[in-house]
This record gives sequence, structure tokens and C-alpha cells, in this order.
Amino acid sequence: MRRSLKVFACAAASLTLTVSMMSCGSSENTVDSQLFMAEDVQSYIDSIDMEYAYDLAETLAYDEEYWDNELGWRTAGSDAEHRAADFLVEEMKSIGLTDVEKVGTTVDKFQFNDSSLTIEGTDIDLMPASYQCSGTDADGITAEIVDVGTGFEADYEGKDVSGKIVLAGVDQWNEAWIDNYIRQAYGRGAAAIVTYSTGGYGELNDDTVNVQDICCGDLIPTVAISANQAKEIQDAIEAGNDTATLMVDAVLEEGTGVTYNVVGKIKGRSSDQQILIAGHYDKYWYGFQDDSAAIALDFAVAKALIDSGYVPENDIVVVAHGAEEWGATDTQFDYTTGAWGMMHEADLGWDGKTLAMLNCELPAFAVEGDQLNISCVPEFASLVSKMVTETGLVTTAGDVVVSEEAGSVNVMEDGVSYRWHGVPYILNGFEDDTFMQQRYHTSSDDKDTWDEDTMRTNINWFGAFAIYIDSMPALELDITAACDDLEDNFDEEVAQEAGVDTEAYLASIDSLRTVAKEHNDRIADVNARYEEAVSGEASEEELSELRAEGAELNQATLEAFKTVQTQCTKTDDVDVYTGHPNLDANINGLKGMIEALQQEELYAEDEESGALDIAWTLNGEKDYSYYLFDQQVVEDILVQYDASQVDDSKAYWALDKMIPVCYVGDATYQLVRQAEDEDAEIDYDAAIAIYQSELDRILPYVKTYCDEEVAAMAAIEDILK
Repeated sequence: MRRSLKVFACAAASLTLTVSMMSCGSSENTVDSQLFMAEDVQSYIDSIDMEYAYDLAETLAYDEEYWDNELGWRTAGSDAEHRAADFLVEEMKSIGLTDVEKVGTTVDKFQFNDSSLTIEGTDIDLMPASYQCSGTDADGITAEIVDVGTGFEADYEGKDVSGKIVLAGVDQWNEAWIDNYIRQAYGRGAAAIVTYSTGGYGELNDDTVNVQDICCGDLIPTVAISANQAKEIQDAIEAGNDTATLMVDAVLEEGTGVTYNVVGKIKGRSSDQQILIAGHYDKYWYGFQDDSAAIALDFAVAKALIDSGYVPENDIVVVAHGAEEWGATDTQFDYTTGAWGMMHEADLGWDGKTLAMLNCELPAFAVEGDQLNISCVPEFASLVSKMVTETGLVTTAGDVVVSEEAGSVNVMEDGVSYRWHGVPYILNGFEDDTFMQQRYHTSSDDKDTWDEDTMRTNINWFGAFAIYIDSMPALELDITAACDDLEDNFDEEVAQEAGVDTEAYLASIDSLRTVAKEHNDRIADVNARYEEAVSGEASEEELSELRAEGAELNQATLEAFKTVQTQCTKTDDVDVYTGHPNLDANINGLKGMIEALQQEELYAEDEESGALDIAWTLNGEKDYSYYLFDQQVVEDILVQYDASQVDDSKAYWALDKMIPVCYVGDATYQLVRQAEDEDAEIDYDAAIAIYQSELDRILPYVKTYCDEEVAAMAAIEDILK
């Protein structure tokens, strides 16, 4: 009911929220736990100020003081981002956080100030949204605008777009990321590209405009409009009105921008260890959920902890990150830039002392079935399950439920930048993609999406987790999860082909698992003795000794976790892999393609075993772009994933995590087009030779990685013993 009432005037909506928030009783937010910190958690929950949470989210989303343009944007290193950072400093102080500071780190500054798109001879006058690239001069670009359909290679056939503006429909969910479309237009000589969503993202309605992050360099001005606006332009073109003027007032400054990560603390009895509560405050449009409400959640958690009188054992640190959405040009690893700078550039010594990072993204909208989950690094999965199913500390509001099983995390938010530096993290999660496909990165990420029960549930468990992790002397981070992942991701057949001693590899996993279980037993023992001591009203001296014992275990636990991340994991721009299954997938893909080509089968009836049924899956499915775009477009993108060609300064959170790229475009690009030509004479032997050569080149990396993983497992054993 509350959400539907929000269609009324802001004042009425505000009143409705105030009344409904105050009417929330404690009956549905009641802790049912025998643990010694249960009273602290209940006091925290009783102190949660939902009106404060909503008001702060609304301020960050809607206060024009913190916008760069009339669309509401606040982006990496921009003036509005800096003003918002100053606001957050004062807000942290006002709720009682101490040691408040802005930590500046380097980004590529992007500030979108204004834009216009007009069509001569019509009344079309739009303000398109700019992607992260340079704009035009004040006069803009006046040129013919050419409709290139879906923006694929075939759509450009027979069209001269040199020096012109192209209009392209894009689908960044199902087809290709924006840089593919930009490179295609740029390669054909276009002066600028105007995009609109044809599906995937921005599906709420045809008036929705969506943007994502550009991963290519600063090539040509790139903007987005809605499908309905595109239809107006298409109609104008058909009527003979095809002269457009595009003006974009946008600033892109490579390497000279600064983003501020705003930090404040609840000081603990000791500062040797800490817990982080984090989110980001850069945004597109209103960014109410992404991520204004997340910052509001973080601050509401901190405020409730302080207001409840909770005195933590360890520092609890709130971090509002800048430049999460985008912060670097010409890299596939262009997001979570502020967080990466926090750990890699600022280097505050947080690795080795941070017990957990609780990161927040999109926390306050209703999901299908009111089903939330708590996502985390694999090593925290058992703790998440325990917290939800056993402790009685995780309370919900309304009809919201929290999954008993932990969700997985990937590279899509700031947690990855901390993970690679040895900080384990937990994230609020959901399985329902409706919001992502309809409202994510659009003007419809607005306050009408607010769902108090969802937000309340997330605030409840964030604080409960913080108190539990803070209260228990030994961190319950389960390294056996890494053993499970290494075993699950180990392709024994591929490893044998690469000359790996598979028995020794599996034995290393078993040995580490045994040691990790023993370490877990020591963690459980310390925590059990601490619980008993607290219940028995033991002396502070005895409790301090147990906390010191736990802290010593924590040092080993965190060092082991960091070693897993630095020595046993790989990534791309989508996911994190313990082991190297993405390399094995490329190898198996190449083998399958060679076998199919030997049978001269490009597409099979089962749609799975033909050479071209498989080819698109290579390089983490990046090779699908060979089916759609010019060969050079794809190869320029693949270079950005090639560790041998990517400068460390452009690698960011993929530094030392990339696998070798398969360069097979000479074959795949031709085969795709020959398959469509009944008269094509296909040289199967030549194609096989290309794929076989790549297979021979990348197969030895399997042994290299396996050897590194075995060495890492031995090192982790030594750490944990």
C-alpha cells in the first residue's frame, strides 16, 4: 500500500512514510536467540530509524545540489561527486561517527553537464544521456543521421556513415556490451553514435533510457535515448529530415581526476581489527536504489549501533565509495575504481586487519516472492547459513524472507576490489532480475521503488552480522570452501593432457582440507569457550585472553584467505573462479570445435556440438561478437583481456587474474559468414590448424596454474598449522 500511495504529491508521500515507519512495531523485528550478543542485536534493531534511512536516500538521490546535470547524474571525480563527499563527511559527524575523513584516489574524471539532439525540419529537441566519453564543442556536430538498425556489421552494409551520426538499437543484456557498438561505428568512420535499448536493459517501457559503462577508449561521442525517441527520429529520417545536430557538454580527463572515499568510525575497544560497512554514492539519474539507498542503509546501521549504546570490541568503519559505476577509460575493468584505489593506491593497511566487509547494493525494492538472499565469498557461506538458520539473530519485516543458503558473488560491485586484497565480504542479494532489466541505470530507479520491509530486513541483518562478527573473538571464515571449489573446478582430463600429476593435485586438496577443518575446530573452540565465559560472568582478564587467542587465529585465517585470492583465483569481467575453470572451458571448447570441423559440421542438429555452436563460448563468450561485428572490433576488445598486452595501470582488479586469450578470429569470423553462404568453399583444414595452434599454445598454462595452486595450498597449510 505504501508504494502505491507514493503516486501522490511528495508532501503526502512523506507523511505516509512517516506514519507507516512509526507504526512498525517490534513484534516482527524480534530477536529469538540464546547467544550472548542477542540483547545487543535487539537493542540495535529497536534503535533503527527508518525515517532517517528514507530521508537520506531521498536527499542523495534528489537534492540537486549533488547533481551534475538536470538528469541527476553524479559520476567519477565530478564536481557533484565532490560536493556529495563533503555532505557525507558532515552527515557522518552528525550521527556520531568519529575519525571522519575523505580519502582521495585517482580516477579518470567524467562529468556530463548537458546535451541536446535536434533534427532539422522537425520539433525534435532531446537531451540524450552521455556515455563516459568526451563531448563535442559548443556548436556540436551537425551531420546526416543514419539509422543502422541493431548496429551490427551487417546493418552497415551499403551505408556510408563516414562523418555522420549513426542511430543504433542496442541490447547489452543478450547481445553485446556498448563498446562493441561504439567500435563498429567508429571503425566505419561515424562521427557519433546515438543508441537506444531494444531489450535486455531498460525494459520498463519505451520511454526508458539506459546507459552502462564504456570499456573502450574515448573514440566518438556516444549518447542514449529512449525507444520512443528513436522512433521519432526514424520517422523524421523516413520523411526526409535527416540532418541532426548533436551537442554534448561532457568532460573526460584521463588520469587526473580524484574520487573521494568517505570514511567514518565507531571506535572499538581495540583498533587492531575492524569491520567495514560500505556502499557507493556515484550514480546515474536519481540512482535511488543504486546506490543512494545503500549509503542510507550504511549510515542507518551506524546510527542505530551508536544510538543503541553498542560499544564494539573492534572498530566498525563506514565507507562511502566514489567511482563505483565507472572510473577509468579504455579498460574492461573500469568499475569499482574508487574501492580499488582505496585498497591499492591509498593502502591504509586494511588487509590483514579487516574481519569482514559488509557491502550494500540496491537494498530497498520489493523482489518477486519477497525473497532476499545474503551473498558472500565462498568462505563465508557456512557463516551466512548459520546466521539465518541457527542463531535467531536475523530478523525480517513484513512478508520478507531471507534464503537459508548463501548466494554467490562476482565482480559486479566493490567487494571484488577488497577481496583481492584479502578482505572477505558479504553482500545483500536477490535472485529476481526484474529491477535490473527494467530500472537499473535508468531514470526509473526512483523513490517510487522504495519498499520499507525490504530495506528494514536488510538493515536488520547488516547490524546483526556486524555485532556477531565483532562479538565473537575468532572469525568464522571457512577455508575448506576453497578446497571444495578447487576440487569442483578441477578438470582431471584436461589436467592429464597438460602433464599435471592429478593424483598429487587432488591429494593436496585433501591435505589442505584436513588442516583447514582442524583450524575451524580451533575457531569453534575459542568461540565456545568465550560464550561460556561471558555467560559465566568471567573476569575481563579472562575474556581479554580469549579475545587475544581469537585474534591470533584471525591473523592466520585472513592470511590464508588472502593467499587463496592471490594465488588460486582467476577472473574476467563477469565472475571469479577458484582454480582455472575458465581456461579449461576454452580448452574443451577448442577440442570440441576441432572434432566438429573434422566432421565438417558447423552447426549440429542438437545446436550444441557443431563448431559454430561452440565457438561463441570461447573467451567467456566474448567470441559471440565475431558473429555480429567486424573482426577488428572483437580483437581490439580481446586485447583488453590479454595480460601480456594490458598495462598494470589498466588492469585494476583483474591484475594478475587474467587467463590467456584465445585469438581465433581469423577462423571464427570467416566460418560464421561462410556458413551463411551456400556457395562458400570452406577450408576446414585451415580452420582446424588455427584452432589446434591455439589449443597447443594455451594447454601448457594448465600445468602452470596447477603447480601454482599446489604451491599455494602448501603455503596455506603452513599458515593454518
